[in-house]
Amino acid sequence: MLVSFVIPSYNSAHTVKRCLDSIYALSLKQEEFEVIFIDDCSTDNTCQIVESIKSKVKSSLTLLKQPINNRQGAARNRGVNVAQGEYICFVDSDDVVTDGVVYAIRMAKEMQTDMTAFHTAYANEKGTVTNENELLSFAQGQVFSGVELQNKHAYWNSAPWGYIYSKAFLDKTNYPFREGVLYEDSDFVMVHLYYAKRMAYSQALGYLAYYREGSTTHSISYKNHSDYLLLGTRMLALYDAIQRDINDGQRTDEGLREFADGTLEGATYNITMSLKRLYKLNSPKDIVSFYRRIDERVNRDDLYSNPRLHRFSRYWNKRVVLAIKHKHLSIALNTCLLIAYQLYVKLKK
Repeated sequence: MLVSFVIPSYNSAHTVKRCLDSIYALSLKQEEFEVIFIDDCSTDNTCQIVESIKSKVKSSLTLLKQPINNRQGAARNRGVNVAQGEYICFVDSDDVVTDGVVYAIRMAKEMQTDMTAFHTAYANEKGTVTNENELLSFAQGQVFSGVELQNKHAYWNSAPWGYIYSKAFLDKTNYPFREGVLYEDSDFVMVHLYYAKRMAYSQALGYLAYYREGSTTHSISYKNHSDYLLLGTRMLALYDAIQRDINDGQRTDEGLREFADGTLEGATYNITMSLKRLYKLNSPKDIVSFYRRIDERVNRDDLYSNPRLHRFSRYWNKRVVLAIKHKHLSIALNTCLLIAYQLYVKLKK
């Protein structure tokens, strides 16, 4: 089998038919692909719709139901584990693919790539394209390493659906998505870019990502902010791994230090921005929950005293220092600010 489309889903009843229809409309032979749909404990009729579509299509459609809600990372991991395709294409259940993705899959097969990037765009709920990623027309048909594509051509898509992956490459790299958290994908993409020795790029538009106002990743919540910090710690771990490879002589790629520096800057940005956003939470309970979620996973003192992160001093300010070093003072200050704001609103009325 040529390719497996892996689709994680949660309460996507209003978009799942559009997504699946776009896959079955591709110019692939029915024996060339399979669709693996992983439902993450939806509470709507998503699964019934998928079952209905399954009874009508000739190509393979597998519906897997997660035993507990553990977010997109766990769903994608399960899909990859059971996939039979030579290549993996991740698709979100509210998005659509076009025949440009078939071109990228054919290119991956012909050029024997670890990963193949392809042109993607964003659309609103009416299907109108609102933003397209920059076209790299000069890179069409060439083979790069992931580091070269990132450094020399500044290609960056942090979403896993912007690439075709060799299943053998994913198995060899053995870096699954982080489970049970938001922002599970950026470090997954960066790690695979780092290890990809053969990459290609297709300028054919292959994917439309539908932007939804009020989506989970754009909401203001303690999970949102704390998971953004946790992403930063994973990016920091990747930076450490790259530095070890450089120091041990395991990797001597041109531009590797620039790639490492970009990874470190991204880690610093993720960590400090999550702490700055802490002051936007709207209840003391959420602030306490933020620290609880962080302190279960990282040591804030070690994180603050890490000299590598302080290389990018423009990201650090008094609010960040207060939030990362002085938990109780930060909670007290935020609580006072919230009470003052609530009193102001009442008096204004």
